Amino acid sequence: MLGRIASCYENTALRTAVGAVVVLAALVWVTEMTLRTAVPLVVLLAAMTVLDVVDAEYDLPDGTNGLGYGTAVFVAGAYVAVIDPSPRVGGLLALAGLWFAFDGATTVRYAPSRTKHEYVSDLDDDGSGEVLLRMQTLNVVYQGLRDAAEPKTATALAADLDLTDSRVESALGYLETRGRVERIEGRYRATPPRWGRLTPVVRFLVWLPRRLLRPFHRLAVRE
Repeated sequence: MLGRIASCYENTALRTAVGAVVVLAALVWVTEMTLRTAVPLVVLLAAMTVLDVVDAEYDLPDGTNGLGYGTAVFVAGAYVAVIDPSPRVGGLLALAGLWFAFDGATTVRYAPSRTKHEYVSDLDDDGSGEVLLRMQTLNVVYQGLRDAAEPKTATALAADLDLTDSRVESALGYLETRGRVERIEGRYRATPPRWGRLTPVVRFLVWLPRRLLRPFHRLAVRE
């Protein structure tokens, strides 16, 4: 009996479905939500559950989830726009859904499959504990390089931080792909933020328009 319960708990799709039902039931119980107003939430939760189940079973290509979620958001937004006396919120929601669906469709059709760095490629199969450990390792490795007086080899850095060579080398490789560190003749040094404390804000302001225009850029390149 305990083994059967444990196997059910390890089933990600089942946990997602049960969680969706619990969230919906809780909202109906503690709020004034009716079946009529619950339709958009039901659509979104159902889409999330179905996509998670199908993706876990068939390993869907990149962009499929965006296409599915976007379609669900569009349907939910269109429904809200119809039943709400002020259709502005529903219209904006439907517009956002169209963008996500369009982005997902162009990703499936035109975007090349991306190869994840080995440091993060297998995180989908690991628990949250391993994810937090790797994030902490990235921070420790970067801080160790930033505080160092001169560039260090992976082995020297691992000794300083009391970490294994393989873990530090993998973290350095990932940080290098993200532009956080650079390698010079086998040694690594931290790349200082160009804009200081404003670097995250500047990066976001640069990233946002590029991200919004990316699906249109995919079409333009293919034409």
